[in-house]
Amino acid sequence: MDRFNELFELIGVLCRRRYQAAEKHFSALGLNHTEARLLRLLDRNQGEARQDALSNAVFVDRSNVGRALNGLEKKELVKRSTSQSDKRARNVRLTAKGRQAVTRLSRARAQMIEGFFGTLSQEDAGAVAAILRNALGDEAL
Repeated sequence: MDRFNELFELIGVLCRRRYQAAEKHFSALGLNHTEARLLRLLDRNQGEARQDALSNAVFVDRSNVGRALNGLEKKELVKRSTSQSDKRARNVRLTAKGRQAVTRLSRARAQMIEGFFGTLSQEDAGAVAAILRNALGDEAL
C-alpha cells in the first residue's frame, strides 16, 4: 500500500472515531452532531449568522441544516428572523439558553478530545495539524 493510500485510510478511521465520540458526547446534551456544529459556528460568529452561511460552513445539505435549526429553535437555543436587508434571507441568533448550551458543549468537547488521541504529545499533534492544514490549503479551519 503506498503512503498516500495508507494516510487516506487512517484519516478515514480517525473520522469515524471522531464522529462516534462526538455523537456519544453530544447526545448526552440532547444534541445531534449537526446541531452541535451549528451552535459552535454561531458562537464563533459572535452569536449570529445568516442561515445560508451556516449551511455552507457545515458542508451539509440546506434541508438538513433547516431541520437542525428547527430542532434548535424548538429547544429555544436559537432564534431565527427575516433579514432586514434581504427579505429572502434568514438570520440565526443564539439565545441566552443557547449560550449556556455552547458552554456545556465546550466542556463535552474538551472531555472528548482529552481521551481521543491516546499518547500523542502536544508537539506531535501540532506537527500533524500543520501537515493537514497544508493538505487542506484554503479549506483549513
